[in-house]
Amino acid sequence: MVDTRTTLRYAIDFPARLRVGETELTCRIRNLSLGGAFIIGPTLTIGTRCRLRFKSPHVDAFDTWCIARWTTPEGTGLMFEHLSPMETHQLARFVRSASRITQRIPTDASLRPPAR
Repeated sequence: MVDTRTTLRYAIDFPARLRVGETELTCRIRNLSLGGAFIIGPTLTIGTRCRLRFKSPHVDAFDTWCIARWTTPEGTGLMFEHLSPMETHQLARFVRSASRITQRIPTDASLRPPAR
């Protein structure tokens, strides 16, 4: 399997809320990028559209639409849908804040060349 991600993922551990239809569920975000997140908790069917909401002490709540792109027995990989420039900026602020709080700041060793 070829990794085709174009954004760097940050390992974090934050609680979040997931809304699927009229159902709201709790989950934990295990990694986060400007393109999506991996959540531990509910395993969603690939293609499921949902709303993900999370916050940090230093950043306003982030609330956006996602699509389930892949699953494991532990959780689901979500891709963010149509982020506006303001949402992308807000998410980047969250990633900076979250990576500092969890002390999991990426190093050069975690960088990889873009997929071809």
